[in-house]
Amino acid sequence: MGLESLTDGDLVDRVVELAAERSCAEARFLAAVGELVSRDGAQSAAWQLREYTRMNSAQARSEARLAEALGEHSLGGTLDALAEGQIQLSHARVIAREAPKVHRRSEESFLGLCGAYPSDVVARHTLAYESQQVYADLAAEAASAAPGGAVEPADAELALQRHKRRCSMRLGDDGMWHLAADLDFIAGRQINTLLAAAERAVRRRDASAEDSFPQRNADALCDLMLGRQRPQANLVIAADYDIASGRLANPRLDDGTPISAAQLAELAADAKILPAIFNGDWSQLALGRVRSASEAQRIILAIRDGGCIACATHSEHCHAHHIDYYEDGGLSDIVNLASLCEPCHIDHHQRHWSIETPPDGRPRRAPPDDRTRLAPPAEPSPQRPGRDPTRSPGPVSTPQDKPATAA
Repeated sequence: MGLESLTDGDLVDRVVELAAERSCAEARFLAAVGELVSRDGAQSAAWQLREYTRMNSAQARSEARLAEALGEHSLGGTLDALAEGQIQLSHARVIAREAPKVHRRSEESFLGLCGAYPSDVVARHTLAYESQQVYADLAAEAASAAPGGAVEPADAELALQRHKRRCSMRLGDDGMWHLAADLDFIAGRQINTLLAAAERAVRRRDASAEDSFPQRNADALCDLMLGRQRPQANLVIAADYDIASGRLANPRLDDGTPISAAQLAELAADAKILPAIFNGDWSQLALGRVRSASEAQRIILAIRDGGCIACATHSEHCHAHHIDYYEDGGLSDIVNLASLCEPCHIDHHQRHWSIETPPDGRPRRAPPDDRTRLAPPAEPSPQRPGRDPTRSPGPVSTPQDKPATAA
């Protein structure tokens, strides 16, 4: 195909072109499957996909249900955007799942986000309101339905997810046990944080030096469930402090997931509170400095970066990487540190990616050589007053100092 002769930049361009072509083909495929669903129903359409295309059952059902949802909820704009290569199939799945819900963004708003962000980022921040009127209507509905008064949307979402929680463990045909679970966003993040701490303890064992990350994770899970270790772990919760009113506002997990005031109070009851004062570009921080990143600095990195700056893996799985290497004189200051998960950290040192720090102080990884001309898309405007929920949590860019707290 002549790919060997392409420069790095041209090869990336080619991959982007092919991704758009694939999206176009997937749109035509979904349109055809949607017509099949309208004639025979989703279950029959899934059977025909499996019978005539040799898809496995899970994939066939997934394709049929997606096509059914796009048609049932009149999400033609999503199909058009997919056909034009503006979004990926994974974006369409998020929109089909979330846009029909009353307390979510509209299809148009979702498409604006999908044009600028990967689908996993959009999926993490679906609990956002299209307008103040939608917010008011939802609050009124919750107040009339709840005997104790108004229910905050984050509480309603938590209740919905808890209703859908499940866990199963089964013996597979391969003789191994398979564990699967769906957990709400609070319990899941708490367990993920604890599992990450247990995995780090397993990694320090001499016997696990050659094990892969999934193998260490399995050992860590067994250690936790069998009581062989009880590691200390921190769930980072950030909130802005309003000096004028003396109140906390915008409580959220470090990845930007909003939580309610009641959830904040419950989680903070037994939490350590770390007050931190920083300015808009994070260059000044009222915390100490040590040779390696301290626990306090790691918490601040979690709030600022919201996870791995390369792949958005949650902060509990990230290392504090020195942008200017320590051995080259780089300091262990917040402005010289960036969050990278273990695979991205290894890849960073092997591939020699560069890290840029824009004016807002949140570092981002930039490709080397001529690939730097592939600038990231501009961020969309938020759909309601306040912080854009798709952005990594942190202070608003402003020359004035902004106090905040992290629990």
